[in-house]
Amino acid sequence: MRLNVKTHASKTYSMVQKNTKPPKDQGGWMAVTKDILESSSYRSLSANAHKALDRLRVEHISHMRSENGNLIVLHEQFYDYGVTAEYVADALDELAYKGLIKMRKGRAGNGTAHPTIFTLTFDGTRDGLPATNDWKKITEEQTERWSKVERKRKMEERAALGRKRKSSLRDSEIRPLRDSEMRKAS
Repeated sequence: MRLNVKTHASKTYSMVQKNTKPPKDQGGWMAVTKDILESSSYRSLSANAHKALDRLRVEHISHMRSENGNLIVLHEQFYDYGVTAEYVADALDELAYKGLIKMRKGRAGNGTAHPTIFTLTFDGTRDGLPATNDWKKITEEQTERWSKVERKRKMEERAALGRKRKSSLRDSEIRPLRDSEMRKAS
């Protein structure tokens, strides 16, 4: 049934509806609500966290939104999408802290890798459960706490897991040659 109700710009309702549907030839879509866009969780995201969230949404859309709760995106895929390589873990920790995703951390060992599995909290899961919307519980104060306290704590936690600290380039100096070594070189 088509309604020929006039809208604010003298267009019929059916024309507005026709032109606001997602295109069928562009590989899928995912609606993002006004509430999430206006939330303190979303507005306070760093650039890397925004890119990481977008990459997770791309993965979710590529599975026709049927695999939420079983999304696998590798470190290299985040990097290829534009997340700065050394800040992938930081961006994911930020998204989890702000309630936008849930992660089941993977592990590596004995030649078998178990990847991290992601769930977007603002969409239903593959098991038929509704969205948990954990991001709604995060306050302005908690988002500020992330940037001032929690980010540093998480970085120290990751460093304590046996990861090697990168030495700065300033520390690796080339020692000068002694006179006897210069004579041998010439």
